[in-house]
Amino acid sequence: MLKVVINCGRCEAFIGDCLASVRRQSYGGWRALVTVDRRGDKTYERALEASGGDERFVIVQNARRRYPMRNIVSAIERSGAEAEDIIVILDGDDWLIDDDAFARIVAAYEESGCWMTYGSWISNQSGHPGRWPAYRDDITDFRGERWLGTAIRTWKKWLWDLIDPNDFRDERGRWLRITEDLACMFPMFEMATTRRAHHIAEPLMLYNRLSHHDPKRRMAEEGIRNAAWLRTRPRYAPLTFTKDAAESSLQTTEVRFPA
Repeated sequence: MLKVVINCGRCEAFIGDCLASVRRQSYGGWRALVTVDRRGDKTYERALEASGGDERFVIVQNARRRYPMRNIVSAIERSGAEAEDIIVILDGDDWLIDDDAFARIVAAYEESGCWMTYGSWISNQSGHPGRWPAYRDDITDFRGERWLGTAIRTWKKWLWDLIDPNDFRDERGRWLRITEDLACMFPMFEMATTRRAHHIAEPLMLYNRLSHHDPKRRMAEEGIRNAAWLRTRPRYAPLTFTKDAAESSLQTTEVRFPA
């Protein structure tokens, strides 16, 4: 089962395309947790319309703004995901460009035996073409390398459960408001290594650079500070055991927190 976590700011002009692209997927084993993070426009109403009554969409609107990191954590908690379920991250102002995107993600897990995937994208702005490469196989220090862990980002729920939740907060103990992608992916890359982190080279998503509410641009300075801080955080130990992930991952308590 795929649990698709969709975080929305003010994106009433785009949420319809996002949810329509999810509904068109040829692989039907998914459930989407849609969080509308702020009031002030019609994103919530447009999301309800775009869902078309499909009960696989669970759409909520926050009473106050919580930002992506807190929303991702909360959505995964309420998703009811089991250990072997796959978490898929998608922003509400972006959309899938391949109706077989979910099928390709599932095939990557089945064929490679991976624990997480990362990928590439195309954009609607010529200066940001996307199509990002994979990490080199010999990478051992992901935090010291150029960031390549880009969308679409997915992972097994059991791997997510091994992250110390304190690593989703800044140096003052507050939930990170931006660079949540690094906060999520650095620990999992370190635990999985490139042996179990699979790169999907074919772009599956359009990164919408025309959205005026993309926090990566509006909160750029905070993002730079957060990224620099996350790169100094303690590394996680690689998981060296071989196992059926669903049955034995959480029994390996010595790797639950950073090494």
